[in-house]
Amino acid sequence: MNDHLKTKAELIVELESLRKRGAEETPARQKSEAEAIWEGQERYSGLLQNLEAGIVVHAPDTSIIMNNPRASLLLGLSDEQLKGKEAIDPAWKFVSEDNTPLPLEDYPINRLVTEKCAMPARILGIHRPNTHDLVWVRVNGFPIYDTRGGIAEIVICFFDITQRKQTEDELRESEEKLSTLFGAMTEMVVLHELVFNEEEEAVNYRITDCNHAFTKVTGIKRENAIGKLATEVYKTESAPYLDEFSKVAITREPYEYTSYYAPMDKHFSISVVSPQKNQFATITTDVTALQQIQKVISDKNKELENFLYVSSHDLRTPLVNVQGFSHRLQKQIGSIKTLISECSLEPEVEEKIKSIVEENIPKTLDFIFTNVTKMDTLINALLEISRTGRVKMTINKIDINQLIQKIVSSLNFQIVELSVQVKTQEMPDCYGDESLLNQLFTNIIVNAIKYRNSERPLVLEISSETKYNKVIYSFKDNGMGIEPGHLEKIWDVFYRVDSASPEAGDGIGLSISKKIVDKHKGAIWASSEIGKGSVFSIELLTEAYSE
Repeated sequence: MNDHLKTKAELIVELESLRKRGAEETPARQKSEAEAIWEGQERYSGLLQNLEAGIVVHAPDTSIIMNNPRASLLLGLSDEQLKGKEAIDPAWKFVSEDNTPLPLEDYPINRLVTEKCAMPARILGIHRPNTHDLVWVRVNGFPIYDTRGGIAEIVICFFDITQRKQTEDELRESEEKLSTLFGAMTEMVVLHELVFNEEEEAVNYRITDCNHAFTKVTGIKRENAIGKLATEVYKTESAPYLDEFSKVAITREPYEYTSYYAPMDKHFSISVVSPQKNQFATITTDVTALQQIQKVISDKNKELENFLYVSSHDLRTPLVNVQGFSHRLQKQIGSIKTLISECSLEPEVEEKIKSIVEENIPKTLDFIFTNVTKMDTLINALLEISRTGRVKMTINKIDINQLIQKIVSSLNFQIVELSVQVKTQEMPDCYGDESLLNQLFTNIIVNAIKYRNSERPLVLEISSETKYNKVIYSFKDNGMGIEPGHLEKIWDVFYRVDSASPEAGDGIGLSISKKIVDKHKGAIWASSEIGKGSVFSIELLTEAYSE
């Protein structure tokens, strides 16, 4: 490994020399000293061989006189390549912690030669000459002085921290990304910790960090918020939403809600999570503009529903009058016929009058009655749509399996008569108004029966799929199918795919279905293939909510 440590053979030669010189007065002491030197060097050599640290020993001229195997491994050179090498211009290249080349005068050995005292630990990178890969090490060193106070040897220790450095770099990079994201988010993100009184009750909370959006939305500067109590920051007597926030921080269960905050005259959608016990973070979105738009839409919908309701009632009055007077006219025709039979008229005139009374007027009246009936159907449809939008919902947890079974039972006559096969699977519950959901699912099932394929028995498969806090109920049939061009229009009021078809309804069933789904904050859509069938999908919430 080196040649300045004495080998066992050399020690034996030295002992023999002492004996021949006849130093009879001190042979035992000299032998003991020599053996102690040997044992000490054996221990020293064994220690160096097994150290996890790389050890390199330099002579005062900086040449390498000794190294252990770990040093060879770290520096990427063999013992033979290292031995005697001058460290002033080493084969390996050092880089500083920021990965820039290290000046030659700043190399560890040169620093030690110049400063002649122990060097504090520092982090350096080594580009190994054989593999050209980069190894990160923690380096320190110290000189060993001779009896005259001069430097006899210089010891440099290398500790491999490559894995730790990579982990720290990855962590730092991740933190930088998170910091950038945290600062750039348009949502307000604020970190808090609860403040308790002597009874261990949460009485306030302190802001520990916030992003730029917090200042942008609230107008409160970051330096005026960090470390301050909520009551101090928001100028309130009690901390806003303390009950909700403390519950999240203590139970670690997330919470989400929308609220109007009067002091700022703003609406916020707030998600609350707890990174650790007694701490919580709020992710807040200013939804004031969205709330205003939704209010306008809601007001317009109510206005439209009221218009439909009033218009339908107003239309019904003249329609009833038309129907009533038409019936009266029908009765008066009989009186006219009687008068004609009692009068003496010329045959030609009598024939013309009979033609008008017995053929023309009845045809006209039939046309009036037919259109009155159609008009009555349309008015009833408008009333039903307006009632669906105006009805106040009672939202409860609904057992969908039981509801579907009830609907299928109510349609049992048609199902048996037409040999319809209904296949269902166990489905999760949802939240909604049972009466409206009954109407919704009934419309879908009745539609499947109505538009079945006459060439084969109808098979209706009802299944479900859960996604997060929503469930999708699917109604798949092997019916007639719907052309792609009609799929987006089937939800429109009074739209019928084929108005001339004997199966054509009044065109409001699917419109009402969509309105019911909208009231339940859900979604409805359809996919279809002509001649193969259709799938109607309905998405509803599995968590409680308010209308």
